[in-house]
Formats: sequence, C-alpha cells, structure tokens
Amino acid sequence: MANTANTLDTIALFRGVATAIHAGVNAVDIVNGSASVLREAKIVFGKSVKTCQYRLQFADAMKSVFKGKAQKTYSNYMTSFVSSVNTGTAFSLSSSKSSAKGGSKGKTKTEAIDKVIARVFSHPEFASWCEKIESSFQDAEADTLEGCVRSYLEAEGYVIEE
Repeated sequence: MANTANTLDTIALFRGVATAIHAGVNAVDIVNGSASVLREAKIVFGKSVKTCQYRLQFADAMKSVFKGKAQKTYSNYMTSFVSSVNTGTAFSLSSSKSSAKGGSKGKTKTEAIDKVIARVFSHPEFASWCEKIESSFQDAEADTLEGCVRSYLEAEGYVIEE
C-alpha cells in the first residue's frame, strides 16, 4: 500500500488553500476540506519553515498568492490553517485575525507603550524575536501572549517588576 503523503501533491494543495483564503469567506469550506485531506494523509506541520517542508511549501504558496502584501497579512492565516491541520479545529477567517481593529486615533491610555512597541518593530532582530515568542506560544509554555513574553524574558535573565 502506497504512503498517502508521498502521493499527495502538497504544493498544488497549498496553492489552492492560499487562493481560497485570498478569496475570502466563501472559500472557508474549501480550506477546511483541504485541512481534512492533509489530516487523512497524516501530514503534520512542524514548528518552522526551516525544519518543515510542508510549512515552507505553504509559506511559498501564500507569498505567491498574496503578492505585494505584508507577511503579517498572510502569516495569521497560515497559523490558523496549520492549527486546523495539526489539531483538527475548523479554519475560520475571523479566528486568524486579531480582535483589535484600529481604535481611536486620539490619545489613549496605552499611547506610551504603543510608541515603544512601534519603535521595536523597526529593530532588525524583531522578526526572529517574534518567532521565539510564537514558538513558545505554540509549545503552550503559557496560556497568553503576555505569559509567553514574560516567560521568555525571565528565561533570558530579566527581572519583571509590576
């Protein structure tokens, strides 16, 4: 009996998923169907594009379909789809987006921290730092983003004061 994972054209499947996600809400059933096909083929995504051929193939497909868009635009969709394949949860376009949308443009209670975080985004090592935090979250080292950041910083020797 042939190994299903070896006969499945994952590149074409990932391209179809990326196209469906790009199409929007009407394509959620297609995406969930593709996740089901991957689960039946016993395909499990690894933690990183550096160590997982399927994650790399999917990242390439998403990048080619979302031309001209920031990586953050499609990386949330990727995370949601990978979770759907690995855990069996249904893919949802809304679950792959953050709940914070815009907000007021005036002074806010978090304006000071917003400015600091905006500056951190331009740091050359910020993307690799985010990968460490995301990995920590995926490994369930903490239940919240704050917990993951706290855990990481404490492991690096920083003292967190409230």
